[in-house]
Amino acid sequence: MRRYNWLKTVVIVQAVCMIALTGAVIVKVWPLPALRGNMQTEPPSLPEDGPGGNDSPDQSQDNAGEAVAKVGDTLITRQQLDEELYRQHGDEVLRSMLLRHAIDLEAEAAGLRVLDDELDRELAIAAEGYDTLEQFLMVMKEQLGMSKQEVRRDVKYRLLMEKLIIRDIVVTDEEVEQYIDMHPEQFEPRRQLHLQWIVTATEAQALELMERLADGESFAELAAAYSLDEFTSGSGGDLGIIEADDPFYDEAMLQAAREMEVAEIAGPIAMSDSEGYCIVQLSGRNVTEKMNRRRMHDAVRKQLALERAKPMQKLEEELLQKHGAVVMR
Repeated sequence: MRRYNWLKTVVIVQAVCMIALTGAVIVKVWPLPALRGNMQTEPPSLPEDGPGGNDSPDQSQDNAGEAVAKVGDTLITRQQLDEELYRQHGDEVLRSMLLRHAIDLEAEAAGLRVLDDELDRELAIAAEGYDTLEQFLMVMKEQLGMSKQEVRRDVKYRLLMEKLIIRDIVVTDEEVEQYIDMHPEQFEPRRQLHLQWIVTATEAQALELMERLADGESFAELAAAYSLDEFTSGSGGDLGIIEADDPFYDEAMLQAAREMEVAEIAGPIAMSDSEGYCIVQLSGRNVTEKMNRRRMHDAVRKQLALERAKPMQKLEEELLQKHGAVVMR
């Protein structure tokens, strides 16, 4: 439903865990959960961006006792922080790192790569609804902590995984044409809205917030302080870019938003799928361009192939096993 919230969670976890990995002490070898029973007698070296980073063991040991926080008379050391973060999230982050290397190895062996124009096209699709690609990347940086290079890297690995998983699947031209004929609505220009909202339990609460907004208070700050929607309150009530008729969002809210001008605020709106009320602000709108025939064919061919492919999770486990992935700590 909220297209960026899951990504935000993943990015935050990965960023935090990378701190832990720099101070991890390597004491034993064990297989990833999916590789139990496949222990290697001579485990491979960790990837270059694996635990330890550029810090030497001596540097890590020297910094292990460094205090990073204090409460009362109790100090929390870097080693304590590292161990706790590693305990909570280390396996997931290491798996992600190993998977990227396994994808690189498999793609190289299969002669598959992602071209710059493919990356640019995917980024352009992701940025639909924003004024410019730069604005989209700025939002990714501010809200998700992702640099341009990190966004491009994640897109690259997603595209490589798609190429790997559909490489042996054949979709005929006739199947593509038939799908297009049966689903013409999918290829028409789409209206998209960039929305922020504040969710309240009662109409009285919403009216009070509307008065404060009229007095010039910040929408984002009020959303952070009072919105009941825990998924968006932390980002100022930002719902991101959504389709104007997205079935996963409240229809009463969308109907009001479709009729608003950019920067306009409306509310209270009695939500049709709950007993609550919301205040909504239209931050921007966009109408996507209609696909040309070639792009339409390419998109449908890939979609049909992905529908027939094995689950992505299964391919990930196969790649890790094939390339002998183990984790050392």
